Amino acid sequence: MKKIEGNKLVALLISAGMATTMLAACTINTDELGQGISDLGNAFVTSQTEIPTQPETTASEETETTAETTEETAAPTPSATPTATPSPTPLPRRVDFSDYTDDIITDDFTVTLEDFSESAYTDNDDMLLARFEGKRLVVTDAANENVRNAINILVDGFYREAEGAYNRVISKAEAAQKLTGVVEHEYTVSVIFSYTTNGRVLSILMRYDVIGVEEDESTVIDFASFDMLSGQYVTLSSVTTDPAGLEKALRSALAEKLKAEANIPTPAVTTTTAGTDETVETTTETETTETVVNVKTPSASEFEKIYVGAGSDIGEGGNGACITVYGVVNNEVYSSEIDITLYQAFLNRYGTSVLIV
Repeated sequence: MKKIEGNKLVALLISAGMATTMLAACTINTDELGQGISDLGNAFVTSQTEIPTQPETTASEETETTAETTEETAAPTPSATPTATPSPTPLPRRVDFSDYTDDIITDDFTVTLEDFSESAYTDNDDMLLARFEGKRLVVTDAANENVRNAINILVDGFYREAEGAYNRVISKAEAAQKLTGVVEHEYTVSVIFSYTTNGRVLSILMRYDVIGVEEDESTVIDFASFDMLSGQYVTLSSVTTDPAGLEKALRSALAEKLKAEANIPTPAVTTTTAGTDETVETTTETETTETVVNVKTPSASEFEKIYVGAGSDIGEGGNGACITVYGVVNNEVYSSEIDITLYQAFLNRYGTSVLIV
């Protein structure tokens, strides 16, 4: 048996006593302590066996994420685009007109001018109030009926306008006669239609005059040209690309022609008689002397209106290369034939085809 020394034994007894005292002072619940130790062990085991679940990432999301990351981290360096070598523009192909031929197209038609006259009298037919006279124009036998009808409607409309002026002056003259018992002034309304044509275009000059009391006197002038093939109006704007330039040239040409025609020298004829008692002889001597008449004609700037009619010789075909140019000054109409080929540079293709036939 092992001996314990006295001092060591005393120390051991004291330590045992203190431990007993502390155990007696603290009441320990061994059941709860065991449960806690068991939970701690389970937790440790679980942490070692279970792996936390991570969210799955699809390939497209990974691609987008990678692209966004790439854009945020490093911008792509722009590369120079090579410039393509320009190819030459091909020249337009030219068409060979060596076999091209122009066909002359005309439209047959007939123009008729008819004289007319009528008068208006008072109630007892003993005093003349007004006269209505002149010419009426009608287009007949045109191959293009629509063109014929259109022209006749236009011309008849102008005639009806003149007829309306005639009826107005009749009423005025009749009213004045009712007041005074006499007809102080007679009225006359005259209508004139004239035309030129080159076989393709028909040009019509229309005019009516009211003559009587000065305050009622008036003149109305109108003009129209028709393409008898297509039916359209023929104007300066339709036959040229420079209407102002062509009109200026024709104004000057008309003024020069009028001046030359008005001052043409005329020969003078002188007759001499000689003889004896037995024989009488008569001889005629013709002296060619130039008599110049200085007639005042309008200048180019004085024409108030300029009209261009196809063809020449009013009422006839004339020369197909000529036109008739009309100039109006103070209700007076001047006209002359002009060779349009001298001004062909002003004409477009349509103008050449309808004015030069």
